[in-house]
Amino acid sequence: MEKLVYNCVSCQSIRSDPVAVPVHCWARPGKVFERLHVDYAGPMYGKYLFVLVDAYSKWPIVKIVNNMTTDTTISECRDIFATFGIPNILVSDNGTQFNSKEFQAFLRTNGIVHKQGAPYHPATNGQAERLIQTDKQKLTAAMTKPVSMHKELQNILLSYRRAIHPTTEKSPAMVMFGRQI
Repeated sequence: MEKLVYNCVSCQSIRSDPVAVPVHCWARPGKVFERLHVDYAGPMYGKYLFVLVDAYSKWPIVKIVNNMTTDTTISECRDIFATFGIPNILVSDNGTQFNSKEFQAFLRTNGIVHKQGAPYHPATNGQAERLIQTDKQKLTAAMTKPVSMHKELQNILLSYRRAIHPTTEKSPAMVMFGRQI
């Protein structure tokens, strides 16, 4: 039966799983905020999580937002860049908010190179995807309610930022600030 389905052109044309592509390994950046990975998660309780991860320090930033529009994306990026500086490279998926003319103009104005993952291959933006998975699991385990989501998210981020990361063998806080938080 498997052989029949595998050799059936019609069956293969409508199959749901994407064709495997070679894994893309990003080169390790040379400094903090050189390359950032961004994405959205949700909805959770009618809200979305705007997720950003620094590829060098593994420093996570997660903001609870009302929507995933281009305006919201630019606003959150502006806020983060005002605090940490402008990155050289921003990696995202192919979401409409990241592909919009306004967002592309925002990146060009700030001299940011935009890299996007292959469509239907979220592993290309694995750093953001992994953080989303972690946040969702922790928020679910904490039995978060809508009114306590912000507080629980801050506790999760504090723990994550203090924990030793296997890639850097230091906590994101130590790599980012040179001290434990």
